[in-house]
Amino acid sequence: MKIYEYVVRRLILMIFVLLGISILVFYLARGFPSGIAPWAAYITPKMTAQQIEEVKRIHGFDQPLHIQYFYWMRDILHGDWGRAGIWAQGRPVSEVLFSHFPYTVELSVAAMMITIAVGMPLGIISALKNNKLPDHVSRIIALTGYSTPSYWFGFMLQLVFFYYFRLWGLPNLPSSGASGMEGAVSWVTGMPVLDGLIAGNVQYTLDALRHLILPATSLAFISLGFLARIVRASMLEVKCFDPCSNPCRYILCVAPWRSLDYRIRVCMARSGAAFITGSVSR
Repeated sequence: MKIYEYVVRRLILMIFVLLGISILVFYLARGFPSGIAPWAAYITPKMTAQQIEEVKRIHGFDQPLHIQYFYWMRDILHGDWGRAGIWAQGRPVSEVLFSHFPYTVELSVAAMMITIAVGMPLGIISALKNNKLPDHVSRIIALTGYSTPSYWFGFMLQLVFFYYFRLWGLPNLPSSGASGMEGAVSWVTGMPVLDGLIAGNVQYTLDALRHLILPATSLAFISLGFLARIVRASMLEVKCFDPCSNPCRYILCVAPWRSLDYRIRVCMARSGAAFITGSVSR
């Protein structure tokens, strides 16, 4: 099968997969009794009863459930996803999502950089020192990484490096926010570190980097464990070099990007997608 035939085939199948997922999500959201009215996301406390009835009519809430699906799909495709809660001043969900997206991208890139910078060397060292102390230490780190919930690990990082370090009078890391110097530079990309670099404001850039350390580490901790184990397994399968007799040549010839095993690339791609979809940063 040619590559373009494979791509077209997968794209056609993707349409049916997305359609099935949309039906499942809709019926899970609308098809079961709930204490929250489905139109609550589209109304505000200041609306009158007549305005609320108009909202129900526009979005099809007065129609049978199977008809509501088509109204719901129309709203989804038009980006009309309702309004956020009080915490976002009732702004449209799409506006809130896209305004926070640059922060999420920056956080994901930082987490990926930590994953590669730590996971790759950890896997290489583990392969070079197979069944020795460094390999056992790497296994413990990897096992701890992908068996620890990221939300719990993130809370522990905040507790130690923000709360206790501050309590002990030590230099501490920020526990929340994207920067402690809001408004110090112009909004260009929406990514504080990149905006600081563009503006040439070193102090702002360093402050934004400090705010990235804890959340990026929390996200990366799980993925670097997976990456380390896959790198180790991939390198041990390479038979053309003996790591014991010539470790330098082994690292130079096997570790570079051009020789990465497909499993490593898949792991990194999946990690990047998980970082984007699994975190909303602000």
